[in-house]
Amino acid sequence: MLRMSRRRLLLGAAGAAAAGVLPTTPVFAAPRAKAQDALGSILAGNRLVTYYGNPLSGAMGILGQLSKSALVSGIDSRAAQYRDAGGKPTLGAIHMVVTVAQGSPGDDGMWRARMPASLIGEYANLAAANGLLFIADVQVGQSTVQDELAPLMQILNQPNVHLALDPEFDMWTGQQPGVEIGHMTASEINYAQNLLSNIASNTGQQKILMIHQFAGLMLPDKGNIGSAPGVDLAIVMDGWGGQSIKIQHYDMFVRDSSIPFGGIKLFFDQDPNLMTAAEALSLTPKPDVIIYQ
Repeated sequence: MLRMSRRRLLLGAAGAAAAGVLPTTPVFAAPRAKAQDALGSILAGNRLVTYYGNPLSGAMGILGQLSKSALVSGIDSRAAQYRDAGGKPTLGAIHMVVTVAQGSPGDDGMWRARMPASLIGEYANLAAANGLLFIADVQVGQSTVQDELAPLMQILNQPNVHLALDPEFDMWTGQQPGVEIGHMTASEINYAQNLLSNIASNTGQQKILMIHQFAGLMLPDKGNIGSAPGVDLAIVMDGWGGQSIKIQHYDMFVRDSSIPFGGIKLFFDQDPNLMTAAEALSLTPKPDVIIYQ
């Protein structure tokens, strides 16, 4: 049974600063780079709309609340809203948490549960059969990015499969997932980028790497995150809350970042005033990725 709750409450500016969650200035502000890639960037020409969660837990997001047919039709319908709102073509994606941080250490003491390869493959194949991308989302617990990507190599080599990493659940020694906010270093992210870059080079298929962020401390050396050929890197502003605070966080973590692509996560149950497609596309810059949880 999957038990990890998603602790993503966005605080008001004063309360967040007092709690040490938000920096008073952007962690890393610089002109946004333009993606130039020999394989052809996916996100430069397309907007990605994903439905997030885990098929074993309705509490983790919309993915686990729908039948397979309803999941596919829901993604298609939501992607159509963004196509109708204009801007650029839209791709849909099944976004599955394939490694889930846990509230207990487990037999190996890593505080995470790996989903069976058969279950991951089932939903990756569902995505491919319906013209969708598949995002493999990883919460490492007290393991490492390197160790958690190793068993995913076969699935990551599939042309429609891409990767997301969640620093909230990258725990340092003594930290417990869901109790404290985790951290992910630039070296871990660069490792993942290089791994995807090698896959892209070998397969001729561009890859996407998403990084979740809703607090400055989650990416303590964000300015050291590099780039890799064949990889579209995107920072996705996470966290639920009212539109005003979400826009503030989007400006801080996406707009004021040199990372080429950005996105936002929207919560069906927790956001008190869920953004419409038109409202999401009114952000500056327009999000390249929209995740629905």
